[in-house]
Amino acid sequence: MYRYLFFDLDGTLTQSEFGILNSVVYALDKMGIHEDDRESLRRFIGPPLVTAFMDYYGMSREDAEKATAFYREYYNAGELYNAPLYEGVTDMLETLMAQGKQMYIVTSKPPFFADRIEKHFGLDKYFKAVIGPELSDSHSSKADLVKRGIAMVREGEPGASLDEFVMIGDRFYDIDGAKGCEIDSVGVLYGYGSREELEKAGATYLAGKATDIAEILR
Repeated sequence: MYRYLFFDLDGTLTQSEFGILNSVVYALDKMGIHEDDRESLRRFIGPPLVTAFMDYYGMSREDAEKATAFYREYYNAGELYNAPLYEGVTDMLETLMAQGKQMYIVTSKPPFFADRIEKHFGLDKYFKAVIGPELSDSHSSKADLVKRGIAMVREGEPGASLDEFVMIGDRFYDIDGAKGCEIDSVGVLYGYGSREELEKAGATYLAGKATDIAEILR
């Protein structure tokens, strides 16, 4: 039985594309890049920002860090709250909490932002902690963050077994992070990753809607 649940934030709990894409457009403009294909910017939902700017626009690490700073400037001005909860998320979390599950947010978004989003939408009553990279950390992989989450749980419960953990997310980064730590995963199909992406990554389960997660993990 799964007891410790790690949830991704963007694309799993919150429909975060609005604030993220607006902030990416702002950062690119500040770097002298005009992007007409806004749809292509959805690629920025999931990976660390510095990595995304380097991979998708061929930036040097120095330029990618500048672009990330511009992104955060705009995002912090209010776009972080431009991310409504997906339908069914609250019901799903209520069900899992009633079942005694211990839930954590494990996200590539720094807690500086993620904590505020969690509180803004009233999610803090469901989650024991938010685990994410520091603002200055541009190297943490999802596997690193999942590993930190497992270590946090085991500080209080040393006997927690890996088969009691599960990672829930919408992108292959989440599934890879789970596999890298030898735990199971749920790929959500309503977020920003495709069925093909999640199946190829090797998700243990797939959930079509938020409420399906509670059924899978019951």
